[in-house]
Amino acid sequence: MISTTYIISQCFVILAIMFLGISYLVKDKKTVLFLGMLCSLFYGLEYLLLGAISGLLTNIISILRNVWFYNNSKKKKKNSIWVLIVLAIITIISGLFSYASWYSILPIIATILFTYSIWQDNIKHYRYLAIPISLMWIVYNYCYFSIIGVISECVLLIFEILGIIKHNKKGL
Repeated sequence: MISTTYIISQCFVILAIMFLGISYLVKDKKTVLFLGMLCSLFYGLEYLLLGAISGLLTNIISILRNVWFYNNSKKKKKNSIWVLIVLAIITIISGLFSYASWYSILPIIATILFTYSIWQDNIKHYRYLAIPISLMWIVYNYCYFSIIGVISECVLLIFEILGIIKHNKKGL
């Protein structure tokens, strides 16, 4: 039988996917970062309810990262390589504390790749790295029986591909 907690967790996925899907269709980095904060909040709540600790911790780190990057973006300040390195180390450490099985590593790798994708300034890299990142989250969601999570990541793949096609046609 499906619990109320599970149903609520899947509702959070729907909210997260809306914000992340939209982020693949915009070209302004500040908007991408803001939408990413909202997305990470709802994904974090989903993983909290599912008991998926690696997913929860990486989403908390993602919120903090996006706040940092967003504030720097508003100030037109570039994020240093040291910020990227520190965020990667924090993500790896969270993975050590939350390791439960081989698939606990997937959100760690996905978060590091995503951090790199928004750290650098080329929004095209953001779009292209989104594909392997989504594939890792599909597997992780599958392992935690997050049906809506798997479906949403598959939908995200479509948004990612559409974003790539849209911006490649425009030469962005």
